[in-house]
This record gives sequence, C-alpha cells and structure tokens, in this order.
Amino acid sequence: MKDIFLVFGYGIPKNIIKDENYNFYLKMVFNRIYDILIKNKNIKPLILCSGGKTDMFKPYKRTEGEEMVKLFKHITKKPFLKEITRNWLFIPEKKSLSTLENFLNCLQLIKNRNIKKANFYIFCEQTREKRIKVLAKKILNKNYNFLVMPIDFDVSANRYLSPEFITKKEKYELEHSLWALKGPENLKKHHKVFAEKIDYLRKAGSKMHVEAVKKWWEQKFKELKN
Repeated sequence: MKDIFLVFGYGIPKNIIKDENYNFYLKMVFNRIYDILIKNKNIKPLILCSGGKTDMFKPYKRTEGEEMVKLFKHITKKPFLKEITRNWLFIPEKKSLSTLENFLNCLQLIKNRNIKKANFYIFCEQTREKRIKVLAKKILNKNYNFLVMPIDFDVSANRYLSPEFITKKEKYELEHSLWALKGPENLKKHHKVFAEKIDYLRKAGSKMHVEAVKKWWEQKFKELKN
C-alpha cells in the first residue's frame, strides 16, 4: 500500500529557510518520514505540502505549499541525503485557507493520481490534533488508513495564548468545518470566512499579528452565540 504524507502549513514567514518554527517543524517531519519509509521499505513516497496564499507580506503571492516544498528541498541538498531522497516526490497544494480545505484539496490531488488505497500520515501543529482526527474520520473512506502525527514546534506568541482561548478556537473551527461539509454552498461560505480572515490579518500588519488573530477569533465566538 502506498505511503502518502500530508504536511499541513502554518502560515508563511518572511524567510522560510531561516524561520525557527518552520525549520523545527519540517526537520522533525523529515526525520519521521525517513523512519517510516525505512520501516515500510518504501523509497518512493508522495509528500503533499498543503496550504494556500496566506502570505502576510506584499505582493501576497506566496503559498504555504510552495514555501514548504522549498524548505524540504533545501534540507535534501545535504550531500548525504541526496541519494536517500532522490525518489521522494514533493507536491505543493496551493489553494487551501483552512484545515478542512487542506484535507479536501489533498484528497482531490490523490484521486487525480488514481490512488485508491493508501496509508496517510498527517503532520500538523499540536493544538490541531483532535480536530484533525475528527475530520480525517469524517472525510477519508475505509480504503485510506490514517495516522495523525502532531508536532509541538511553535515557539511564537501564538503558542502561548491561553489554553481556554485555544480550546474555544478549535471547537469553533471544528463545528464550522463539519457544517461546511454538509453541502457545496456551505463550503463556499467556509472558504469566504477564511479569506476574510487573511484580509483582516494583512490589514492589521505583521507587528500586530498575534493580537489580530485573537481579536478576529473572539469576534467569531460572538457571532456564533448570536
């Protein structure tokens, strides 16, 4: 059975090659992929790096998927890794603005390749683990096994927002995702909500990013009550 690795993005830093969080994240992911491939005796993995245009820096053209592929390829330039990774296929998924869209767009790429059975290894930021497990069970059919592999890599201010706030945010986003799965119109509205979030954060600017993230979600909590 084919091994497929889904690597979900976490924003776009100014320079991903030098960024502390992404280096920690993707190097941990790289090592786990390597260990799984050795165990499964697989030399041709499919690695989907998923995330769209969440760039906070003008001209806002970069995608999480393409930036992650860039960092992975930078890692594989080490002489002792070139032979090991020569058959690794890195593919960017460039449309997603939410975790739900990560799943749906990656699944579409996989279906386009006519892969009907696979083992999925899903990498994400640690606080998203429970939500991703629920969505994986909901979205993936019985021919796709999955294992969620959270990485606690974030040492930015976002990581240290109150546990109560993070729990509330995760609950809201899961509820909205499950609602979105009920039909095409809901999915369109879901995408619009997260597109509005990106616009809001861009207007706030990078220096106020953490405060803006918190303020945006708190507004959504109020809307949910109403």
